[in-house]
Amino acid sequence: MPVKDFEDLKKYKILIVEDVESILLAIKDYLMPYFIVDATDSLTNAEDLIQKSIEEKKPYDLVISDINLSDKSGLELVKIIKKKNLKTKIALITSYDINDYIEFIKNEEIDQVMTKHSNLSLHDIFVMAYKSITQDIFGIEKYFNDIKIYFPPEMKRTIEPENKEVYSVIIRSMNDKIMWTERICKILKDKKKIPISLSKLVLDEITANAMIRAPRHKDGSYKYQEIIEESDKLIPHENIVLQDEDAFILQYGFYNDWIILVCQDPHGSLSKKEILYRLYRHTALCSETGLPKGLSDTHGRGIFLLREHLTQVIFNIQKDKKTEVICLYNPVQNIPYKNISVFQI
Repeated sequence: MPVKDFEDLKKYKILIVEDVESILLAIKDYLMPYFIVDATDSLTNAEDLIQKSIEEKKPYDLVISDINLSDKSGLELVKIIKKKNLKTKIALITSYDINDYIEFIKNEEIDQVMTKHSNLSLHDIFVMAYKSITQDIFGIEKYFNDIKIYFPPEMKRTIEPENKEVYSVIIRSMNDKIMWTERICKILKDKKKIPISLSKLVLDEITANAMIRAPRHKDGSYKYQEIIEESDKLIPHENIVLQDEDAFILQYGFYNDWIILVCQDPHGSLSKKEILYRLYRHTALCSETGLPKGLSDTHGRGIFLLREHLTQVIFNIQKDKKTEVICLYNPVQNIPYKNISVFQI
């Protein structure tokens, strides 16, 4: 990951709480060249370290904690940090299904939850720490060091990126959206054998958010869809042509086995609170029916579907300025539990 001056990161403090020694040491060793890092295998010791950091007036910038510790639950540590009114960022890690904790995650507005699967990426943990602390959150290049990103004037004559390349196109209308969705779906099928149904599901969701849900008038009303109040339905306009300030960027490309799809809109109207609420609605079951509470929701299901079908989905949001949704799919890796990754500044 390109960082201009790693020495600038040395002023930031991270606490790692993990009772599996091999994982604790691996994360600590990976982060130590960049940050001030403390580590412990118990919540009791973590409490003492946090209190000491407060007394020294140098509280931790980030705490990375396992949920299931040998002495207590890492969820208790979240409550302790919140109770002390610290500005400390919190990231949770677990080897279990994140959906089991989704109500707690929603209530406490935890924006980073990572799974300890067999392909646990120390680089991804570094990127998470870097983005959480510095608030330098945008860009796919943070996850893929030597990737090349081309914008329209720089694109080659072909519309097909080579390995370690991402192409960017500007979407200005519904016709653009349809045309590029079809083109990208075909490229992914021809080059990587990705089913068109999957590519279309992802592209339809991320472009719908950028084109239809994100743009608003000053009074907060939608620009390109109507609300049917009596049925709580949202009906998009036909043949949408976006105003210049509403045009958005769609990116697609490859990095070895990874398929990359990214959408950037200039509004920043999506929020961490909304994302966590929608995930909760589609994972929590209604006691009366046994079905997901969000099954009849008119919107929000797309967020759940993206997370279910892809390897990783990353939301980067600067309120009222920009939203970037990074969708990563690796057909070679089989990861049963999916991260929650929402960066909002």
